Amino acid sequence: MRKLVISLIGLGVILSLTMLTGCSDGLYTGDASRNSAPEVWLSSGPVEGDTTGYQVHFYWSGWDPDGEVSHFEFCIVEGGLTGIGFNPADTSGADKWLATTAHDSIFRVKADENPRAYDINNPNSMYTRYDKTHTLFIRSVDLRGKGSEVEFRSFTAWTIAPICFIEQPPIGTTTYSTVITFRWTARDPVDSPSNSQDPDSIRYLVSQVLNREGIYQPDFLIINNLNQNPQDYEDLWTDWIWYRAPGDSGKTTKIGDDEVLEINKQHIFAVQAKDEAGAVTAIFRRDTNVKQFIASAKQGPLLSITEPFLGGYRFLGLTMNPVQRRLPPGVPLNFCWSATAADYGGEIVGYRYGWDIQDLEDPNQWEGEGSFNPFLLCAQERTLFSGIHMFTVQVMDDGGRITMAKIEVEIIQFSMDRELMWVDDLPSTDDPNPSRTMPTETEHDAFWLDICGRVEGFLPDRDVYDVASYNNVIPPIETIGRYANIIWIFSSTTTGAWRQILPFTPESMIGQSATITVNYLALFLAKGGHLLTAGRSDRGGGGLTSAFLSNPLMPSSFKHDMSPINPEDTSGVNSMPYKDYCATVVDKVSANFRTADEMPAGVFRSLDRDALRYGVKKVTDPVVAEHLGGFPAQMRLWSEITCPSCFFNPAVRGFTYVEVYDPKYYMDFRLIPFSQGCFHPTYTMKARSVLSPLENQAIALVITKYRDKFYGRDDITFIPAYSFHFGFPLWFFDRSDVNQVIDVIFNEWQLNLIEG
Repeated sequence: MRKLVISLIGLGVILSLTMLTGCSDGLYTGDASRNSAPEVWLSSGPVEGDTTGYQVHFYWSGWDPDGEVSHFEFCIVEGGLTGIGFNPADTSGADKWLATTAHDSIFRVKADENPRAYDINNPNSMYTRYDKTHTLFIRSVDLRGKGSEVEFRSFTAWTIAPICFIEQPPIGTTTYSTVITFRWTARDPVDSPSNSQDPDSIRYLVSQVLNREGIYQPDFLIINNLNQNPQDYEDLWTDWIWYRAPGDSGKTTKIGDDEVLEINKQHIFAVQAKDEAGAVTAIFRRDTNVKQFIASAKQGPLLSITEPFLGGYRFLGLTMNPVQRRLPPGVPLNFCWSATAADYGGEIVGYRYGWDIQDLEDPNQWEGEGSFNPFLLCAQERTLFSGIHMFTVQVMDDGGRITMAKIEVEIIQFSMDRELMWVDDLPSTDDPNPSRTMPTETEHDAFWLDICGRVEGFLPDRDVYDVASYNNVIPPIETIGRYANIIWIFSSTTTGAWRQILPFTPESMIGQSATITVNYLALFLAKGGHLLTAGRSDRGGGGLTSAFLSNPLMPSSFKHDMSPINPEDTSGVNSMPYKDYCATVVDKVSANFRTADEMPAGVFRSLDRDALRYGVKKVTDPVVAEHLGGFPAQMRLWSEITCPSCFFNPAVRGFTYVEVYDPKYYMDFRLIPFSQGCFHPTYTMKARSVLSPLENQAIALVITKYRDKFYGRDDITFIPAYSFHFGFPLWFFDRSDVNQVIDVIFNEWQLNLIEG
């Protein structure tokens, strides 16, 4: 039986510094030939036969009837005095004993025998309990070198074995590259699974799926055999590696760089941990601490590319078919990218990119002379003015596999030679509607044709795009580019063009070869066009909420809530509401609202309180005060829709087709201290109750970003002017108020109006 003695320094015994003072006041004074033996006793520690942890604290003391105790000598051996006994040779000879002057010691002993389930009531538990019996022998020695009778204590130490979790490659794929990076974490329970620390060391194995005769057999249940016959695999394990070894070598390894993984064959990779007491991971489970996989040469990195105007795309492999997009001239393009090879166990070596590359093998045609750079994650900004251009990105993994992305950009000239287009994206019918919940088609057309008809050169047969008449197809980019000013009136329906053009795909939700509609309205603004957007927004959708791929709970942050699958994804800052309209949070009067701890304490949403009575001009906003003084002081509801029998009678419910921006109660709750600097409300709402959290919150915006960008420049041919957004449909509001608003907007756009 192997001897185990733990020393003060070399073998890790933790000794107290309390020094022995002895039991007499002086040196030995008696006759040396009649020297009495000292005594020793164990004053504290586990009782005989007790079960304890693998760190055992013993206390002892002693005395000498005719002198002083010089020191103590002890040894610890495996085995007990009964049952599985110890080997007497382990205590024979002076070299087996260690000396100390301390009165106590913490011994770390082995507990690496008798593995069994820690929780017999949980068949899915990965934890294993180990134990081992030990015996402590101790004696005291006097100043004359005479030893006492030996005191001993047998005890059984136990521990819970550590467990490992392979984190890369992640769960979900079983086909890996021929060069694979495995990463894992391990946990060593101290006294229960809920109280853990780092293990002492780890080791791993990699092997083809071989049966017990050593023959390749892909259907052999090798993980079952690893659990039932671990001795079959002992020669395949690496040496033990300290878990906290430099370079994370105790937490990761790369397979396939030095050894060869045979393609199209089944393999396993397993990792095992050991604790201070010698207990090792005893249970192996697929996708926890064992991976069974096929090595393949066909895998490559998954490459994601984003561009604020063009959206996001994913690519895999060396496809030569480019994504084709058409843009107006003069729009700055900023491509950024990232890639992952983690799904098949690879790691990214680097990226390279270039424009209009004719020969992919010529390094001089790539930026940086063709070298792959792991830190090259964005291209330099580029502005195109004509022609067709090809943007190419390549990414390479540590196995030499390459994925290539190609995006073809065709420049479509924006002449902007026509004054005004009205996009009618609010469908209705001519069925009678006495409750006035919606205008009839004829009423709505007459309302906006009257407004647009004030502009010289406006032709209803040419300058109206009725979305329903075009089967809900968005206006072509060529059509958008013909106009300097666009009025887009949207509905809450999910089939309209607004709901097709506004959605933003967060980076975490970009799909491979996804077909994404380019937001031409954002491009139109960036090109210097002027936009008025307004319409219905309620529970079913509409408004700036349409930027979300699915209707979110209200309120929602464009930056933090755009991705329902990854709360860490903040790419929503590139969405049109955030980037162009400068709105940070969106809310509604009528919606599916957050509840419980997702809302501030004491805040309750109710139509009885939150519905709109009227809008109030935000006179404290500097842009409104300086440039939009002609806006009416209030936006009142039209008397035709507030009649006693009307649905929106303020005495009954108030107006609900309203969207709200940057509500203070929720901004404070989410710890968003300020709105964006370009956020400029034109109107705030007066709710049915002053207790409403929407009271005095923004419901209409002036879009300043692009006027400020172009104002004062002499290298442009278009008029730099503000754009506008209303979070409600203007048809429902007082005609004199609406006309006054339109007059100011048309004046800002410098449109020529028909007299009278």
